[in-house]
Amino acid sequence: MPLVIRPNQQREGPWLDRLFPIHLPDGQVAAVTAFSILPSNHGILEGGLYPEANANQRARMRVIAAQRYGGPVVELEPVIEPLPEISSPRHPRERLPWMACMARLSSRPIDLQMVSSELTLLWWQDALELPLPQEIERVAAGLDWARSSEDVDLP
Repeated sequence: MPLVIRPNQQREGPWLDRLFPIHLPDGQVAAVTAFSILPSNHGILEGGLYPEANANQRARMRVIAAQRYGGPVVELEPVIEPLPEISSPRHPRERLPWMACMARLSSRPIDLQMVSSELTLLWWQDALELPLPQEIERVAAGLDWARSSEDVDLP
């Protein structure tokens, strides 16, 4: 299939370093430049499902997202499910959604002297029910891009 170039494709994707575009709430378009999923309990050998373990795991995933894709990392609050059937009064248990999802987003810069505006989005969910571009767009619908992203220049 021949490559068809569209207006703004170099910024919005797909392009050499971009996967696909998504629409942001403010009307602009961002390109997804990277995406990955890890099990929420990735790296936990024992002691999971406690509030402290889940808090530690969330912090760990923020670090992984920053190491993989760079900052700023914007984490959306997960829906945490209480597990009363295996809890006790002294030891409550809860479950994070099964997947920690990470996507690097890039758009036109806010400061036009810069190259792009970027952020890494981290969210938690049990299943991917929509095609990936729609799933990421759904999750990004609550972003305040101007306040959350960071303008970057050439290295």
